Amino acid sequence: MYISFQNAVFSAVFCGLTTHLLFNKFEDRHLTLLSRLLVVLPLIPAALFLSHCTSSFSALCVAYAICYITLLTSIACYRLSPFHPLSKYPGPILARLSKWWSIYQTYTGKTHTTYLELHRKYGRIVRTGPNEVSICDISAIQPVLGADGLPKGPIWEGRRSQNTSYYALIGVRETAEHLQRRKIWNKAFNTSHVKAYEPILRARLDQLVTTLQSKGDSSTPIDLAEWFSFFAYDFMADMSFGGGFELMSEGDVHGAWKILEDGLRVQAFTQHLPWAAPFFYRLPGMAVSAAKLRAFIGRIAKTRVERKAALMGEDLSSHLLGENDSSREAPPFTQYVPDAFLAVVAGSDTTATVLSSIFFYLLSEQTILEGLRNEIDDAFPPNQPRRPMDDISQLATLPLLNAIINETLRLQPPVPTGIQRTPVAGSGGRAIGSIFVPEGTAINIPPYALHRDERYFSPDPDRFLPGRWLVENDNSRVQMQTEPAAFIPFSSGPMNCVGKPVAQMELRVVVATLVQQLEMRLAPMWERDNWERGLEDFFVFKKGKLPVLLRERAF
Repeated sequence: MYISFQNAVFSAVFCGLTTHLLFNKFEDRHLTLLSRLLVVLPLIPAALFLSHCTSSFSALCVAYAICYITLLTSIACYRLSPFHPLSKYPGPILARLSKWWSIYQTYTGKTHTTYLELHRKYGRIVRTGPNEVSICDISAIQPVLGADGLPKGPIWEGRRSQNTSYYALIGVRETAEHLQRRKIWNKAFNTSHVKAYEPILRARLDQLVTTLQSKGDSSTPIDLAEWFSFFAYDFMADMSFGGGFELMSEGDVHGAWKILEDGLRVQAFTQHLPWAAPFFYRLPGMAVSAAKLRAFIGRIAKTRVERKAALMGEDLSSHLLGENDSSREAPPFTQYVPDAFLAVVAGSDTTATVLSSIFFYLLSEQTILEGLRNEIDDAFPPNQPRRPMDDISQLATLPLLNAIINETLRLQPPVPTGIQRTPVAGSGGRAIGSIFVPEGTAINIPPYALHRDERYFSPDPDRFLPGRWLVENDNSRVQMQTEPAAFIPFSSGPMNCVGKPVAQMELRVVVATLVQQLEMRLAPMWERDNWERGLEDFFVFKKGKLPVLLRERAF
């Protein structure tokens, strides 16, 4: 049957519009099927172009071109139109058009500062994607992150490197499943069990101090940030598996640290394009690296399972494997490994970056450093055998130490922009304070921007001022606005960072010990602006170098 060229064009346009309609309605639930339709549907108008083209290939090219141009034009018009459910929220045009805007921001490593600038320009709600908003307002914290909050957002689909039915706890999006699986973790990180990890921490901290003292030289700087990474990975591997990494003594001989850091960068891109994640991990370079990492972690995990006991006190695996709970069966090996490995990854880079930032600020503010050293010396006199690591619980009572840690976490939260949630599928949407967020919308609450909001932290929200966190009658806090409810460096609510107690313990004891044991200063030719400029947002912060001159402190 002969079809006019005009009608053939209309059929291709109709195909493109139909594809957009189907994606708009079913993308969240049937992405795989719709992706196949993208290939199959244009074949219908292609058949109608056969009589108007010199070859079948030409007919296919014309049909697919018209169909896809129509689809992209329709998508663009809809996303910029007043008919889009998020049209009333301001934001960059490119961000409203495509997630490729987010990909570019990730490429720059400056998503955190971009979000801060957008909120300062547009206000508390900014549209940062075709179906995504960023909310910088304290009133959104409980509705989004609280006990009756929302499940995790779609970025977690793109952060999964393997197509499997079992994911590490952090990647579980469904609230009920997440809370059920988290019970074991909550038990592993309660007060009594965290105390059981102290011997592991002491052993690694002694090694760090000894190593730094041996490398101390008044004229040759060392990269303190790198040593904090080595320490954090060694400690978390000990706490999770009972060992396996020896970065402080051997360096990265297995290449694990390098693969981990590269993996974080790749996931920072794939989180914006979940459909592309499987293709990324099939690329030769990524496939080889991922296989090497899985094999390395598999060997460590297998050794821990075969040992059937922690080497020093108890470790996280004692809980994950049910060794201290006779009523619970040990999980399959394929379920144990992702969760144990999660603790190593999630607890290493984040803590190392915060420690590095703390010492950057301390070494930039010598008056604050001296005040902290005096506070620690008063609590743990240097001429006494009792050290900060011998009474870790007392460190929680030192006001300036904890104010410095809080102020660093405020300025450089470990996850600066990636706290994302979304309304429950099938719910239609959710009221967040005075606004209604439709189903299918990703909601970000960016700690980096929230912590620098003048409504909650003033004056000088971009400045390091530990006095914000000191008691009300402290002179340094006069005229300061500090809103603890807006302080969410570990997220908030029932799906917050489960390792928060260990992280706080680690930060306190490492800072107190090094400040008391070492004399440090920034390398003289190093520009201080380099530190914050060097921080890159790849879901967690990736840090640069922190060159420091150090030597053992003389008492």
